[in-house]
Amino acid sequence: MDDEIKKIVKAIKDNKCVLVLGPEICQLSHKILADKKPKDFDESLKIAYQYYIENKIDKELNKYRDDLLEFDDYAYLKENLWVYNHTDKDRHLFNFAKWFFDNTNEWNEPFKEISQIPFSLILSLLPDTNLADTFESQNQPYSVSKYSRLNKEVPEIKHKINQERTLIYQLLGDIDARDASFTFDHWYEFFRNLLHENPSLPDQIINTLKNSDIILFVGVRIEKWYIQLLIKHLYTISSEDVGSFAFAKLKNKEETQLARKRLNIIFDEKEPIEMINKIFNACQENKIIRPSLESTSRIKATVFISYNHADEQIADRLKVDLEQLGITVIIDKDNPIGFEIPKFINESIQKADFTIQLISRNFLTSPWVAQESLRAFLSAEIAHKTVLPCEIDESLKDETFRENAIGMFDEKIRKISNSIKERLDNDEGIEDLEPQRRRLRELKNNYDSIIAQFRNKNRGDLRGNNYDTGFQKLVESIKLYISKPQS
Repeated sequence: MDDEIKKIVKAIKDNKCVLVLGPEICQLSHKILADKKPKDFDESLKIAYQYYIENKIDKELNKYRDDLLEFDDYAYLKENLWVYNHTDKDRHLFNFAKWFFDNTNEWNEPFKEISQIPFSLILSLLPDTNLADTFESQNQPYSVSKYSRLNKEVPEIKHKINQERTLIYQLLGDIDARDASFTFDHWYEFFRNLLHENPSLPDQIINTLKNSDIILFVGVRIEKWYIQLLIKHLYTISSEDVGSFAFAKLKNKEETQLARKRLNIIFDEKEPIEMINKIFNACQENKIIRPSLESTSRIKATVFISYNHADEQIADRLKVDLEQLGITVIIDKDNPIGFEIPKFINESIQKADFTIQLISRNFLTSPWVAQESLRAFLSAEIAHKTVLPCEIDESLKDETFRENAIGMFDEKIRKISNSIKERLDNDEGIEDLEPQRRRLRELKNNYDSIIAQFRNKNRGDLRGNNYDTGFQKLVESIKLYISKPQS
């Protein structure tokens, strides 16, 4: 298998390997299985369910006492699907599934190794958060998205799929949203949407599959008919030259031969966890493994994100990415209802070690910029705070931007002034309009100073495809400032 391992590691190094991860990655043997030794994941579920109904008696289980889950195990189908008839069936099923996965931790160790292997895309067939939780605990870069059999709209992937941050894509949904697939009806609904939607998956995932040299199946029960349909669909998306390797323990030679013939997969019938260890060690030898990061390496800092609401999407993304590194983030969504905005900004700047300003056309033409930006820079000088301006569009590089912005301010001031005159002529109040005009005038009067402050500082670059690289540089800057002694 050494040649295959070399091929897999090369594909990982070249960002051309997609991991498809299933639940059969290791043997389950925790306390809820007592002294029994299940031969596979499906049997583990059955044993765990028996434990569940015997030890978790509550109102829910009393309600379903006469209509508990059954597990079809027709040898010729190889499906092991769940069966029930109750009108409120999904609630009981998903409650059990969540309990089972929450109490299963045997995957943690292999997941740690997987989190250090620089896969750009993991198609997870697991419906829980254990994999993402492991990435989080190891402080490894990741994001999570999913396909839902309940939603015909394909969710957009918000960042570029590459090795700088692994995308964990839950292909079969998740338990918490109750859209995972456990029954025949679930699988029918899943394939009805997957095979008829165009595109069936997000464009970035389709492109990643097309550009891949290898699809690696680990812990996946290849012999199940619905898994074979899913694999066939992935092959249809991928390039004609894509290779595939599967690590699984099949029950007999007939199953192996059928899978090889039907799916053109190269099998290794060793334990999946053993093969993950081999791939991990080979990646380590090739010096492409991600370092293991303990919780003590998390960054102890507080950051205030200043942005315009029109740029909320990138602000939310930045918040999540910073928090994954242990950084405390203050954002205006933390502002309680009824709280005064200027007071919130003042307090946030004082609490934070850093203020990150997301500079865009929207940000630079907001009436709040004059107050917020100048206050942030003033705080940096008075209270030893650090302002980290980051561009998210081309506005500062646009030579005509300043003139266009001033013209826009003048037009807004003119319209507000006309409205104020009209109201005064009609003896109506102007309390809502006068602050708007005042802020616009203040912005216009201080605009050259604000633009100069931004242009004269070294700025981060979080624009579009530059985000991942720019984010790493931003984090390095935060670490550098933290390491410097306070003057």
